[in-house]
Amino acid sequence: MSSYDLLVFGATRNTGLLVAELAVGRGESVAAMVRQGSDASALESLGVTVIRGDAFSLDDCIHVVQQTKPRRAVSLMGSKDQNGRRICAIGNIHVAEALSGSEGLERFLLLTSMGCGDQYAGTSDMVKKFLGEALRAKTRAEDYLRATELPWTIVRPGGLLDSPSTGRFHLSEQPDRSRKGYLSRGDVALAVLQVLDDPAWLYRIATVQNIERQEEN
Repeated sequence: MSSYDLLVFGATRNTGLLVAELAVGRGESVAAMVRQGSDASALESLGVTVIRGDAFSLDDCIHVVQQTKPRRAVSLMGSKDQNGRRICAIGNIHVAEALSGSEGLERFLLLTSMGCGDQYAGTSDMVKKFLGEALRAKTRAEDYLRATELPWTIVRPGGLLDSPSTGRFHLSEQPDRSRKGYLSRGDVALAVLQVLDDPAWLYRIATVQNIERQEEN
């Protein structure tokens, strides 16, 4: 059984697909867990190894980890199912639990959101009203991961846009409120791979923001 450079959870579209594309472009072997019924054609066209599984199933997550023996892993899962279960909590916790039994894992990066964890108290009431449930679910996954012995890093991006990547972004431990609130998914994908391979971010939380500052009124 081959060992993969990168295993991605949440890779069929958006930022996850961009992470897979960038990694393949760097010559890395990439695998992804994809739910039954989800379109994996974009991943397959990149040469990504697709293994079917559901992150709501711990057994599926364990199976994928055993099949791929990843050197590094990234999870970018979000949203909830038709029953109201949040994949960003349950699924990410299952991924972390499955990876805990993986030998040779150098890093696991969990992508959540700006406003999670210790940043929640400083989040506006409007954000809490519309995104509070998701932020709290992602925080549960963060808390679980931080309590494990996995070599973890957490990345919290600002708001995401489908605009072209600029190749530039700002990394810090805490949000810089003077910066623009949104950045492209492509720039977040670049930041994910940069942080993933940077030992300085091991056991730390990185906030990713637009490098541009907001205009003063």
